[in-house]
Amino acid sequence: MESMAQCTRCGLAEIRTQVVIGRGSETARVMFTGEAPGKEEDRTGMGFQGSAGKIFEDVLSYLGLTRGEIWLNNVVRCRPTDTGKKNRPPRGEELDACRPWMLEDIGRVRPAIIVTLGRMAFESLTGETDFQGCRGRLYKASDPSIPEIFPLAHPAYLIYRRSSMPQYREDLDRLHQALAARGVVSNPVVPKRFL
Repeated sequence: MESMAQCTRCGLAEIRTQVVIGRGSETARVMFTGEAPGKEEDRTGMGFQGSAGKIFEDVLSYLGLTRGEIWLNNVVRCRPTDTGKKNRPPRGEELDACRPWMLEDIGRVRPAIIVTLGRMAFESLTGETDFQGCRGRLYKASDPSIPEIFPLAHPAYLIYRRSSMPQYREDLDRLHQALAARGVVSNPVVPKRFL
């Protein structure tokens, strides 16, 4: 079987700098899954860098977690771009090409919950198109190989929509409750500060 780092299953292999492989604890009880790497992630090979990465660090801190305790990946492992200057949403064939890598991560790590970050990650794992209607609560995918999912807006969403912060906090509080109920986090009290 080919190594993910040498994957050529779709056209993104021709324009990427490197594959952004999932990272974290292989015994993590919670997996955070984003859409795809951006320019900085493609350059460094590390997920969730830059401004969205800083917000993601705040999200983890609010939940009482660190990067070392979770598994972090994307549904597409190479940066989707046409020109190299601007990111674009992943195309269907790119999502399909990366799905086996996603399922491999799930099978190896065996998380209790997957937190999808953004609409595309949620839709890719579930086939469900009503992200807004499902956001902020547990969702069970029809695929039995996929654990419970908690859809959350992508951290980058807060860069452009600061007015959404109260709703985001409510979603994080519900996520914290779900993680505490499964023993993923031990502190039953959520800190009062977020961003």
